[in-house]
Amino acid sequence: MTQEDGRRDEPEAATERSDEERTDTPGAADSEAGPAPEPSSPGDGGTVSGAPRFEAPEGAQSGFAAPGGDSPESGQHGFTAPGGYAADSAQPGFAAPGSGTPENAHQGFAPPGGGSYAAAGHQAQGQWGAPGYAAPGGYGHPGQGHPPGPGYGGGPGRPAMAPRPGVVPLRPMTVGDLLNGAFSLIRHNPKTFVGVSIIVMAVASIVSSIGFGGYMSDYGRFMDQALTDPNSIDPDDPLPFSTWSIVALYGGSLISYAGTIVLTGLLTCAIGLAVLGRKLSPSEAWAAAKPRLGAVAGLALLQLAIFFGLSVVVFGLIAVGFVAGFALLSSGAEAAGAVVMVLTVVIGLLGGLVLAAWISVRIYFAMPVVVLERLSPGQALARSWRLTQGSWWRVLGILLLTMLLVGVVGQLLTTPFTLLSILPSFIFPGAAWVPVAAGAVIYVGSVLISSFTTPFTVGVTTLLYIDLRMRREGLDLKLHTASQAGHEVGPEIYLPEPRA
Repeated sequence: MTQEDGRRDEPEAATERSDEERTDTPGAADSEAGPAPEPSSPGDGGTVSGAPRFEAPEGAQSGFAAPGGDSPESGQHGFTAPGGYAADSAQPGFAAPGSGTPENAHQGFAPPGGGSYAAAGHQAQGQWGAPGYAAPGGYGHPGQGHPPGPGYGGGPGRPAMAPRPGVVPLRPMTVGDLLNGAFSLIRHNPKTFVGVSIIVMAVASIVSSIGFGGYMSDYGRFMDQALTDPNSIDPDDPLPFSTWSIVALYGGSLISYAGTIVLTGLLTCAIGLAVLGRKLSPSEAWAAAKPRLGAVAGLALLQLAIFFGLSVVVFGLIAVGFVAGFALLSSGAEAAGAVVMVLTVVIGLLGGLVLAAWISVRIYFAMPVVVLERLSPGQALARSWRLTQGSWWRVLGILLLTMLLVGVVGQLLTTPFTLLSILPSFIFPGAAWVPVAAGAVIYVGSVLISSFTTPFTVGVTTLLYIDLRMRREGLDLKLHTASQAGHEVGPEIYLPEPRA
């Protein structure tokens, strides 16, 4: 046999060796017999049990190992295990999952899950993958193929992003969530939150201004009389205020307070439903809050009675301390008497403030409880007391931060109106209309500022109440279910679950 004949026989020998190796390779018999029969279980390329079937590609050299199979005994060139890298001499069409799509994708094998490696925009061809199954996300040329999955989910071991049908996410909230949610309420529905606030605060301010104006008129006459002729003041009536001015002063303050309470009830209903993405009109907010206004007024009076009683107790203790101090002074123990009086004032005032702060935080959420849970004033106080158990410091910190923000923003917004009110007095000194104009500017400014700060404060209060219920009762799950139901819900969604 000549050297040339030997060279011609080498391809035939290589072909025979390849056939023998392909016969030993798992799945080779099925490859030569033609396409595998369709599995009886769902999913192309799967087995009856649903597990994916991995078959060697046609013409694969020894060294190919199906995913999950045994590694080849020798390191012949070919496909490497998933997660690895293909050898430089690997056959076309074979690449490790995640390493990109080979140029001849139609010669590849079906990846786990029943998909097939295919060039972007083309269907997989051949018997190794079901036609029409595009490659999983990431298998394809850059910029092609399926887009990546959603950006939420947080990865393995992390919770998915909370749903947010309304102004806040339906999960226990951070301080940032509470403050952003309160601002979002005003942006989300300014017609209700700002418009209704302007109307209510304007009426309340007018009534209060009338009463305060009558009181200040009597006070001005008294001061003029005292400066002009001090002897003309009646010693039996040193403060000659008329009964009407006193009634108007306190009556106006009470009406203003009542207007604020009604506004709080309206806004609380609107906030509760804004969490679910529902946007209440002013008339809808009024219809939702109207049945609870009686309980709201009762709660306001009960809270006033609580703090009035607390102040009576504190000042009563201070008065007792003063009496004891005077008794010591009259007995000659001047130093001891002075110490007793000073300690009584300091301890009494500080103790009263601490006690008032503690009680205020514990009953702070009684208003949203009355409106949203439809409880009586007494039950609402007890309910708020239970909700704040173990959360007193957190609630106090958030409320102090809210008060600080409201104070700073209110002061910044007040400054332009104050400057505008005194400007006419420099331009038109002595003009009779200047005080009236200055008072009107200050009045308009106070109404506008209150129309923004009041909804913000009520928003933080109501959202913090909802946050406490999410942490203690899993209210976020109930709200999420309601938001997915596909129909509108009212404030009854906040009714507490009946106890077993």
